[in-house]
Amino acid sequence: MLLLSKGKIYACDEKGNKGESLEFSFNPSSYTIKSRPVYKSVPAVGQDGTDTIFIHGAARDLSVTLFFDSASDASQSFVGIQEAVKEDKLPPVTDKTKKLAGMVRIKGSSHTPPMVIFSWGNLNFKGVITSITEEYTMFTVQGKPIRAKVQLTIKEDLDEALTKKTSPFESPDRTKSRVVVEGMSLWSLAYEEYDDCEKWRVIAKANHIMNPLDILPGQVLKIPALDNDYTQGNFCLPND
Repeated sequence: MLLLSKGKIYACDEKGNKGESLEFSFNPSSYTIKSRPVYKSVPAVGQDGTDTIFIHGAARDLSVTLFFDSASDASQSFVGIQEAVKEDKLPPVTDKTKKLAGMVRIKGSSHTPPMVIFSWGNLNFKGVITSITEEYTMFTVQGKPIRAKVQLTIKEDLDEALTKKTSPFESPDRTKSRVVVEGMSLWSLAYEEYDDCEKWRVIAKANHIMNPLDILPGQVLKIPALDNDYTQGNFCLPND
């Protein structure tokens, strides 16, 4: 039977490198990444109403629920675990939740909240823990907590996000593809990929899109390199 590797949260040192880690008792069943691009409404020229203009992107938020269980961490048989619970030999689950809560505390030397890295599979999400809610759901007869549910929110490090944008894998001189998700627009894509929302026409031309609003979640869009033919010449869409 193939077992999935356990996810971890790493505390970062002052240089942003991985340090002490906390392994999940169970891998999460899902996680959510939310981004909030910034828009501005401006008066439309020559007509009633306003136009909405994309201003810039924002750091993302990762939300996840983690489960910790003292019994699952014990390398014993089922009977052995039952006996350990009965004799109150399991360690309290707070050994792990306190370690996680410690990653929120501001370091005295830097006066800034510590960075963490949520690492699971191909996701390495670096940022600051902005919310942590602990709920204890199982106890021994003596009242020791042995199971907990922790709701966690991590705000992405903006410097890290900008670094990723300009990394070789996200370089504007390489052609690649992006899958449209809910709330995405050609303007926001252009800002993410080229750092310039005005280059949305480059993406539109590459994908033969005549109406910039005519994109749907799940649609795969080609993101062309800026030095290829898609950036050459004038490209006019309807009502330009």
